[in-house]
Amino acid sequence: MPLQQIRRMTLLFVAVLAGLALWAALSPTAPTYAQDPTATATAEVTEAATSAPTVVPTVAPTTVPTTAPTEAATVEATPESTAETATSANTITVDGSQIVSPILRTVSTNYKAIDPNTTVDVVVSGTGGGFEKLCNGTLDINMASRPITDAEIAACGAKGVNFVELLLGYDAVVLIVNATSPVSCVSLDQVNKLIGPNAQGVNNWNATDPSQADSAISALYITTPADSQSQVRTLVDAVLAGDGIRPDLTVATDSAEILTKVAAETGAVGVLTLKEWNRASSQGVKALQLRNSTTCIDPTVPNLDEGRYLGGESLFLYVNAASLDRQPVSAFLTYLLGTNGRRVVGDSGFVSASTILYDRGINYINNKQTGRTFSRIQSVNLPADTAGTVTVDGSPSVFAAVKAISSTFQPRYAQIVINTAMYGDEAGFRKLCLNTIDIVGATRQINDTEAQACQNAGVQFLRLFVGYRSLVVVVNGNNTFAQCLKAEEVQKLFGGAATAKTWKEVNDTFPETPLLLLAPTLGDSDTDLLLRKLTPGQTAPYRRLSDVTENNDALYRAAATKNVEGAVTFMTYADYQAALKQNMAIKAVSLDSGSGCVEPTEANITAGTYAVSEPLYLYLNTSSFTRPEVRAFVWYLLSDDALTSIGKQGLVGVDTNGFVAARDLVLERFTAVSTPVPTLTPVATTATTAEATAAATTEATTAATAEVTVEATAEATATPAQ
Repeated sequence: MPLQQIRRMTLLFVAVLAGLALWAALSPTAPTYAQDPTATATAEVTEAATSAPTVVPTVAPTTVPTTAPTEAATVEATPESTAETATSANTITVDGSQIVSPILRTVSTNYKAIDPNTTVDVVVSGTGGGFEKLCNGTLDINMASRPITDAEIAACGAKGVNFVELLLGYDAVVLIVNATSPVSCVSLDQVNKLIGPNAQGVNNWNATDPSQADSAISALYITTPADSQSQVRTLVDAVLAGDGIRPDLTVATDSAEILTKVAAETGAVGVLTLKEWNRASSQGVKALQLRNSTTCIDPTVPNLDEGRYLGGESLFLYVNAASLDRQPVSAFLTYLLGTNGRRVVGDSGFVSASTILYDRGINYINNKQTGRTFSRIQSVNLPADTAGTVTVDGSPSVFAAVKAISSTFQPRYAQIVINTAMYGDEAGFRKLCLNTIDIVGATRQINDTEAQACQNAGVQFLRLFVGYRSLVVVVNGNNTFAQCLKAEEVQKLFGGAATAKTWKEVNDTFPETPLLLLAPTLGDSDTDLLLRKLTPGQTAPYRRLSDVTENNDALYRAAATKNVEGAVTFMTYADYQAALKQNMAIKAVSLDSGSGCVEPTEANITAGTYAVSEPLYLYLNTSSFTRPEVRAFVWYLLSDDALTSIGKQGLVGVDTNGFVAARDLVLERFTAVSTPVPTLTPVATTATTAEATAAATTEATTAATAEVTVEATAEATATPAQ
């Protein structure tokens, strides 16, 4: 081809590109802060923590608030977005909320310096448009200025798309008044009467509610005029009922001017974002609290984390779980939830979530924790001054876990008393079926007779599998003879009638090596478990009193066992693993309770074949869910913080996924008791399969007790061996 012809074609191509750019520049575009319609929630589709299907109880559906900011669809790609990179495995596709998009655009630009080979395409189709693409499986990440709706979850489920929900931060409105104002706390309804679309002319606080002081309102200040879009106006419109806000607010140049005006005028009111309030001097002004039920809540990040402050909206990311199999996607999200990404949230005019929530998000990415997580936690709004008593009974073996959860729960709800009286499994189930207690801690499943008694009394319950409590007998690392101990030999070591001073007195084939017996202090529940499991029929086992070195520190006992050839002790499986990590020369022996030697491994423990082990369950009385104090404790019981407390109890096979999945079931029951229905229909048994290792299952007993089981073991056994 002649050179001149090539040049002419090149010039023609450039001219076409220029024309397209001019057309795009002249085309009408959506305003920066417009709003995004939200579909009304219909029926909830519960999503388990794995890809295995979950059967949903037939109770009233949980609904999601339909007031959400709306965002017009625009299409804006980052400069590096090209048709060629759109098909690359290193291209991350992001769509959704215009409000959230500045965060992702900035982070993607910053990330390019870290990983130049990864391209992050950020376009804006609105929150709803992003969910549509996500649920069709054509998008990696959806940006959302509201939680996913039940209808959108159903759409994702129909296409087999699982999602991981991440929380970036919040946009929240703050009303400020003069420091001398008699008004300090208002309801969201009062705010609506003050600055909502029909509030024009309201000039006294008692016009918003007769209980408020007779205090004149001299001026209402906001940034940006009524005919323009801004972050604060879009936010207020999203939080309040109706369309728009009152048009006669006084426009200030910026937030600094609002602060100056309100500090100087006794009756002035200013409207700010939480970000503006947090970086301002509060001299001469104060932020109004928002009433949540009977409690006045300050505009703070911790209160937003827990969904208590009602004047804000959360900024979410919804990640296609399948996309996390691609290293560029998981690496980018880990960077986004790190220190640099959090800083961008604040620089974009928002406030970032608490560090602990970012850490949870990283954990959800690493573990592919699917389904509603953060939005579920925020959906239960119970006042901090909720009062009452929650009664727990059952097996003493569960007491430690309940106590650990209660100790971190009560600082949040100081007026809720957790009354624990652990009188055993049988007593706990009897009281449950009499409807006199709220929660049972048990080391076995409810039997048919007990279940029938509950049905006859109209008491329904949810069963939650917690984990396995297990002990191991530990000897010196050089001990070559005590490879496996029979039940009677353990009795000769630690039983109440034991007198052995050498290993030979335990077993004639053992050497004359002197014994060093180490054990927890008298009365410790670990001793009870060890001897009870190895002496069937002995209801009150007791430990030998003589020649025993007592110490409750398992690592101390492990160190002593390491240093003395004839030493022997017992400890939890978790404590034993911790000792091994410190390179202690000790070893756990196999135990023979009558069916041969069984090694203390996690697999044997969760399979129920290792003798000194017992499963722990919590039975939640759903009849008690009508009481707010019970709902508060049960919801905390299923939280990540409670799981952290349980994780410190040395249990094996803690069912983290089951706890997360149980949140959906519990919320449905919360809805059922607040919306009366004739009766709950029992649901069919869902057997656990080898593939569904972390699925929540729902089942009804043959007596139709409408029991719901939420459990998963490490080997997916349908019923742990007793």
